[in-house]
Amino acid sequence: MIVRDKMVAPVVTAGLFTPIRDALRMMTEKNIRRMPVVDDKERLVGIVAFHDIDKAMRSPGVIPLTPVEWVMTKNPVAVEANMPLANSVRMMRRYKVSCLPVVAGEKVVGILSVSDILDLCAELLEAEE
Repeated sequence: MIVRDKMVAPVVTAGLFTPIRDALRMMTEKNIRRMPVVDDKERLVGIVAFHDIDKAMRSPGVIPLTPVEWVMTKNPVAVEANMPLANSVRMMRRYKVSCLPVVAGEKVVGILSVSDILDLCAELLEAEE
Protein backbone atom coordinates (compact mmCIF):
# COMPACT_ATOMS: atom_id res chain seq x y z
CA MET A 1 0.00 0.00 0.00
CA ILE A 2 1.32 3.47 -0.87
CA VAL A 3 0.59 6.96 0.44
CA ARG A 4 -1.60 7.80 -2.58
CA ASP A 5 -4.01 5.05 -1.49
CA LYS A 6 -4.89 6.80 1.80
CA MET A 7 -4.03 10.48 1.37
CA VAL A 8 -6.75 13.12 1.16
CA ALA A 9 -6.83 14.88 -2.21
CA PRO A 10 -7.38 17.43 -3.46
CA VAL A 11 -5.85 19.29 -0.54
CA VAL A 12 -6.87 22.73 0.71
CA THR A 13 -3.84 25.05 0.78
CA ALA A 14 -3.08 28.59 1.88
CA GLY A 15 -0.70 31.07 0.29
CA LEU A 16 2.11 32.72 2.22
CA PHE A 17 0.20 35.99 2.43
CA THR A 18 -3.23 34.54 3.19
CA PRO A 19 -4.52 36.39 6.26
CA ILE A 20 -4.80 34.13 9.28
CA ARG A 21 -8.50 34.98 9.60
CA ASP A 22 -9.09 33.62 6.06
CA ALA A 23 -7.07 30.49 6.78
CA LEU A 24 -9.08 29.95 9.96
CA ARG A 25 -12.33 30.39 8.02
CA MET A 26 -11.22 27.87 5.35
CA MET A 27 -10.20 25.36 8.00
CA THR A 28 -13.51 25.76 9.82
CA GLU A 29 -15.57 25.46 6.62
CA LYS A 30 -13.67 22.37 5.43
CA ASN A 31 -13.47 20.85 8.91
CA ILE A 32 -9.69 20.46 8.77
CA ARG A 33 -7.02 21.10 11.40
CA ARG A 34 -3.89 21.47 9.25
CA MET A 35 -3.23 23.13 5.94
CA PRO A 36 -0.13 23.15 3.72
CA VAL A 37 1.18 26.59 2.77
CA VAL A 38 2.41 27.12 -0.77
CA ASP A 39 4.30 29.86 -2.57
CA ASP A 40 3.20 31.57 -5.78
CA LYS A 41 4.44 28.57 -7.81
CA GLU A 42 2.38 26.13 -5.68
CA ARG A 43 5.52 24.73 -4.00
CA LEU A 44 5.29 23.55 -0.39
CA VAL A 45 6.89 26.08 1.98
CA GLY A 46 5.12 25.42 5.27
CA ILE A 47 2.19 24.02 7.17
CA VAL A 48 -0.20 25.76 9.51
CA ALA A 49 -2.33 24.14 12.18
CA PHE A 50 -5.63 25.36 13.58
CA HIS A 51 -4.02 25.70 17.01
CA ASP A 52 -1.19 27.84 15.56
CA ILE A 53 -3.72 30.34 14.26
CA ASP A 54 -5.89 30.20 17.38
CA LYS A 55 -2.83 30.85 19.58
CA ALA A 56 -1.68 33.71 17.34
CA MET A 57 -5.12 35.35 17.36
CA ARG A 58 -4.95 35.45 21.16
CA SER A 59 -1.48 37.04 21.20
CA PRO A 60 -1.11 40.79 21.77
CA GLY A 61 -0.34 42.71 18.60
CA VAL A 62 -1.48 40.01 16.20
CA ILE A 63 -4.32 41.10 13.98
CA PRO A 64 -6.62 38.98 11.79
CA LEU A 65 -4.83 40.28 8.68
CA THR A 66 -1.48 38.83 9.82
CA PRO A 67 -0.17 36.60 7.01
CA VAL A 68 -0.05 32.83 7.52
CA GLU A 69 3.68 33.02 6.85
CA TRP A 70 4.16 34.49 10.34
CA VAL A 71 2.57 31.57 12.18
CA MET A 72 3.30 28.55 9.96
CA THR A 73 5.91 25.86 10.51
CA LYS A 74 8.50 26.36 7.78
CA ASN A 75 9.98 23.51 5.72
CA PRO A 76 7.68 20.75 6.94
CA VAL A 77 8.49 17.09 6.54
CA ALA A 78 6.71 15.82 3.40
CA VAL A 79 6.32 12.52 1.56
CA GLU A 80 5.95 11.48 -2.05
CA ALA A 81 2.63 10.00 -3.18
CA ASN A 82 4.30 6.73 -4.26
CA MET A 83 6.10 6.14 -0.93
CA PRO A 84 5.13 2.98 0.96
CA LEU A 85 2.51 3.85 3.56
CA ALA A 86 4.46 2.07 6.31
CA ASN A 87 7.43 4.38 5.71
CA SER A 88 5.22 7.46 6.06
CA VAL A 89 3.85 6.18 9.38
CA ARG A 90 7.43 5.69 10.61
CA MET A 91 8.22 9.25 9.52
CA MET A 92 5.25 10.60 11.50
CA ARG A 93 6.57 8.84 14.58
CA ARG A 94 10.20 9.81 14.00
CA TYR A 95 9.43 13.50 13.48
CA LYS A 96 6.52 13.56 15.96
CA VAL A 97 4.08 15.06 13.47
CA SER A 98 0.38 14.35 13.08
CA CYS A 99 0.26 14.91 9.34
CA LEU A 100 2.44 14.90 6.27
CA PRO A 101 1.92 16.99 3.16
CA VAL A 102 2.12 14.77 0.09
CA VAL A 103 4.09 16.10 -2.85
CA ALA A 104 4.77 15.19 -6.45
CA GLY A 105 8.06 16.89 -7.14
CA GLU A 106 7.61 20.27 -5.46
CA LYS A 107 3.81 20.48 -5.84
CA VAL A 108 1.41 19.60 -3.02
CA VAL A 109 -0.99 16.87 -4.20
CA GLY A 110 -2.50 15.69 -0.92
CA ILE A 111 -2.19 15.34 2.81
CA LEU A 112 -1.89 12.27 5.04
CA SER A 113 -2.88 12.54 8.69
CA VAL A 114 -2.95 10.31 11.73
CA SER A 115 -6.74 10.22 11.28
CA ASP A 116 -6.27 8.66 7.84
CA ILE A 117 -3.98 6.02 9.35
CA LEU A 118 -6.49 5.30 12.13
CA ASP A 119 -9.26 4.92 9.53
CA LEU A 120 -7.09 2.34 7.77
CA CYS A 121 -6.47 0.50 11.04
CA ALA A 122 -10.22 0.36 11.69
CA GLU A 123 -10.83 -1.01 8.17
CA LEU A 124 -8.19 -3.70 8.63
CA LEU A 125 -9.51 -4.69 12.06
CA GLU A 126 -13.07 -4.88 10.77
CA ALA A 127 -11.93 -7.05 7.85
CA GLU A 128 -10.53 -9.57 10.34
CA GLU A 129 -13.86 -9.92 12.17
